[in-house]
Amino acid sequence: MQLLKHIKSYSRIQRYHGMLPGREAVFYDQFLLDELLAAGLIEKGSVCTSCGNTLVGYRLSKKAESEFEKKGIGANDSDWENICCVDMEIDQYLDRVHVKALIDIYHLTRVSFFGGLAPKGMLASGYAETVLNVLLDVGFIYKISLKGPTIKYENGFVLSDKASRMLQQAGYVK
Repeated sequence: MQLLKHIKSYSRIQRYHGMLPGREAVFYDQFLLDELLAAGLIEKGSVCTSCGNTLVGYRLSKKAESEFEKKGIGANDSDWENICCVDMEIDQYLDRVHVKALIDIYHLTRVSFFGGLAPKGMLASGYAETVLNVLLDVGFIYKISLKGPTIKYENGFVLSDKASRMLQQAGYVK
């Protein structure tokens, strides 16, 4: 239960994309992690950034989230406020197709069926690979890979905080 609470406490931390980092999980027994993965209570994932850094971590599955809600157990992270702003015109740095891709990723990540990811297959069918690679290289999106028995979409993309703020400032999203 302590491990599940620890993983839950990272669910709203944007810096770690809602995952307990693998370097923190080493303090727990690997057998316990494997058992929770097999039971479908946690999911293992990785975030690949443009600089080649890969964050491997664990997050709670939807099954575990619903159990936490039933029991009234939660981790309140409402104190985490995002205070930095981006003051730049998005159109100065990106072509129209890049902005469209960012907007699509923004909306796809909010569809609950996709589990917070913009599925790679959907984006690959609508955009050239070079468009997505440019967004990855400049740090506007992150590539996410998830593993687990309850995962529907294993590969996809999410917006970086910088891209989200830029889209909001430019008025493309709320």
